[in-house]
Amino acid sequence: MAKSFTAPIFHVFIIIFTVSFVFNASASANENALSNPKADEIYNLLETGYFISDENNRELLDKYKAILAADDVTRQKRYIRLNCWNLPEETTEDIQAAISYADKYLQIFMHSSTSPVQIDLQYCKTWYLHILGENEGVVAQIDTAIKHAYQIENPRLIADGRSIRGSILSYLGNFTDALEDLIVAQNIYESLNLPYQANNNLAELANSYRRFGDVKTALKYQIILEQIYLKNKNFYDANMITNDIALSLEKLEHYEEAILRFQKVHDFWLAKDDPLNAVDATISIAANLISLGRLKEADQFLLQAQQIVKPGNDDIYSYLNFFLAQLHYKQANYEQAIKNILIAEKSFELSDHIRGTLDTLRLKSNIYEASGHWSLAYQALNEFITRHLLIDEKVFTERNAKMQTQFDTNKIKTENEVLIQRSKDKERQLDILQSNEKMQVIILILVFIILVIALIFAYKQLKSKQQFKYLACTDELTKLVNRREIYVQGNQFLNQAKESATPFSIISFDADHFKNVNDTFGHDMGDKVLTKIALISKSMMRDSDVVGRIGGEEFVVLLPNIDKTKAIEIANRLVENIAKYDWSTISPNLQQTVSAGVADYSDEEDLSPLLIKADKALYCAKSAGRNCVKVK
Repeated sequence: MAKSFTAPIFHVFIIIFTVSFVFNASASANENALSNPKADEIYNLLETGYFISDENNRELLDKYKAILAADDVTRQKRYIRLNCWNLPEETTEDIQAAISYADKYLQIFMHSSTSPVQIDLQYCKTWYLHILGENEGVVAQIDTAIKHAYQIENPRLIADGRSIRGSILSYLGNFTDALEDLIVAQNIYESLNLPYQANNNLAELANSYRRFGDVKTALKYQIILEQIYLKNKNFYDANMITNDIALSLEKLEHYEEAILRFQKVHDFWLAKDDPLNAVDATISIAANLISLGRLKEADQFLLQAQQIVKPGNDDIYSYLNFFLAQLHYKQANYEQAIKNILIAEKSFELSDHIRGTLDTLRLKSNIYEASGHWSLAYQALNEFITRHLLIDEKVFTERNAKMQTQFDTNKIKTENEVLIQRSKDKERQLDILQSNEKMQVIILILVFIILVIALIFAYKQLKSKQQFKYLACTDELTKLVNRREIYVQGNQFLNQAKESATPFSIISFDADHFKNVNDTFGHDMGDKVLTKIALISKSMMRDSDVVGRIGGEEFVVLLPNIDKTKAIEIANRLVENIAKYDWSTISPNLQQTVSAGVADYSDEEDLSPLLIKADKALYCAKSAGRNCVKVK
């Protein structure tokens, strides 16, 4: 029996060792083959965030993506993380799209072990949910992500998580825990020498001190930050700090100074063509004017704001109605004040804005009292006090739970050690009781499971690699191949034409007056136009042809085994079909055409000169009045 038991064990170890060796060797070879110092340089710059403007940040991120190999899984994951944090967030639709982006990749990585990309995507999703005002359950989600960051011992992710959680807790009114998180994050950022992140965190720390009541400390930090941002010509962040300084001055009742600051913020957003943020500053100016008793001026500012702010604008809409109620209360127009305060209360409740709700309840009580509705005034005041007590009790309970956990750490550790020891004792007893024959069966089953797991892992790796390759080669909007893939396939067709003496032509075309489409109908409509042009052009081509988007409104068609004469016919049909399409189905009064340039292979060594010829032809088509085809 001893002999028959030893042989299977030996074979098991051989199989496990072989599988392990193959996977480890493959991973090591893949890692060594994918050296990309230029990409790493860009990543390090983006990761540290040394005062890069939004425009330059996006440009660097696009450049980073463009130089990544499709099978460079590590750097592709880095791109996914960075891109999540740099998606547009100007509208509700933008933010919802960003949440969907985070969810999409969380689904892709959910079955793998906890990794930085999973944690960072969860942070990203949580932050966008907070911006959207969906704060229910957000803190619990980020608690879990921070716990995972501690488990993998990643200081940067720990700091990021605690900074984000501190910002959210501060917004929700839990200042004690917010300050604790933000101070821990500040210490980590400074120890890691990450000044940009440290400054952003310090801004949130200052806001929390202001909300907590220590306005002078907040103002001290804010003025320091403003000087840093201006020195580094980081005007966007300088403007945000100017707004924070204005809020602190308002809290200190320096209303005139606060108004001047809010006016600077207003002018900044107007110059950036951002009317919603500009009107937010307008509302803040009105609030300070109310405090100064300049009610007529405040009325004019709030009237301007009402022309722009809509119910879907969340906090801006809430505060607009809050200050309208305050204005009408000061003017003794109690009936209108009640209408506005009820709207503000409902809006704050929907976004789970605790501080706003409490301020609303207090003002509502004052309005009811002034209008002689004593019972309603009492109810509002009672609700205000009750909610304050509940918040205080909740904070106390959470702090007590944390302290209790700290005190019980040694006890829990001891209990766990006892349980582990008992489990080991039981395992030994089972080992003694089981026969050698049963052990052989178990080992064979384990080998089978290991092989199945290895196959599943290999399959998932293959699917993940295919997914990354598709993302790296595809234009996200139109689903056509992107610039990088056009160059790869174009050079293959060119080499084929050179070796076999067959023709090869290309068509370069772009949408006419496309800037006017974006300016007149909006960028969302512009995206629909580009998508439709892609569908029309794709449907006209053979399976062997390649249609790609190489940037903005510019497209390229690769036509292997097609000479210049035939390519001109195809280009003319393309221009004609797009011009004839009923664009009013997308938007009334919309009409879209394209201009095209055709070039064919002569003696070019690579694709670039051929593309230049086609582009020159395209420019000739543009000069000839557009909606036509020219040849070079």
